Amino acid sequence: MKTCIKLFFCAFVIICIYACQKDIILKPVAYDNKLSIECILYPGKVPQLFLYTSVPFFNTNTTPSQLFARGATASITGNTIDNLVVDSIFDNFRCRWVLFYKGFVPSQIGQTYNLLVNYSGKTYTAITTISQPKVNINKVSYISNFHDIYGGHEGVIVNFNDIAGSENFYRFQLNRAIDSSVYGASNLGLIHSTCTNGSKFYIHEFGRSIYFDKGIDGQVIEFVTEPAYLHQLDDTAYVFVQSLDKNSAEFYDNLDKQKLAQFNPFIEPVFLKTKIDGCIGVFGSIVVSDSVLFVYPE
Repeated sequence: MKTCIKLFFCAFVIICIYACQKDIILKPVAYDNKLSIECILYPGKVPQLFLYTSVPFFNTNTTPSQLFARGATASITGNTIDNLVVDSIFDNFRCRWVLFYKGFVPSQIGQTYNLLVNYSGKTYTAITTISQPKVNINKVSYISNFHDIYGGHEGVIVNFNDIAGSENFYRFQLNRAIDSSVYGASNLGLIHSTCTNGSKFYIHEFGRSIYFDKGIDGQVIEFVTEPAYLHQLDDTAYVFVQSLDKNSAEFYDNLDKQKLAQFNPFIEPVFLKTKIDGCIGVFGSIVVSDSVLFVYPE
């Protein structure tokens, strides 16, 4: 009798589970593709314009080669007109090609630049001036564990003096050489290079967070950033502080807040505000400090 009751109960539970299951077919709605434009000028370097098309969420095209906006014309005008051409670089960490439009004229501090992009019958324009000051790093240190919204993790601490008398925006940068044995940290998905076979290659880490000097003009600024790649004792790196123009700072700050809102329900969702009319993107500039050698203590 007890066996029959148990069998009946199990059958009842199974029926209830299947009765609650319902397949829903999502009909894709019409999607209006937007162009994505990202062009950050660095003094002393030629321009690189990353031009990509956006796709619906469930689209399988996700690599830079698949999303690259081919057939565009682009120019950057300062003292001269710099007509950009298609170029590419191999991403040794993710083992894929990254395409972009490359210029020939190095950018200069104090210069105003106009970006002009024509793609698929539409024209996009933007302007930026490289006028932000370069800071000097006082010191770089390390903390084995600090806590933020993502939990507890290590961090590299940068200490420097804010430039007084102007509105400034800062971001962390770290350059180092790694090989295929080095994994990305959790924010990179714990992956590693599968195509370099132990050979060294350079990576550039850019911090997610943007730091504003509002209310602390001219004072000492110190911030901590989690490394994007794993490391071992005595690994060496070079640390920089980036000084961003206002448009770039606001754009990347919104990107960071979008991610924070995904992890913390108490943070209000942020809609990404474009800095170029008619598309998603930003045209700006970054001035990079001199480097400071950093040796990982663990």
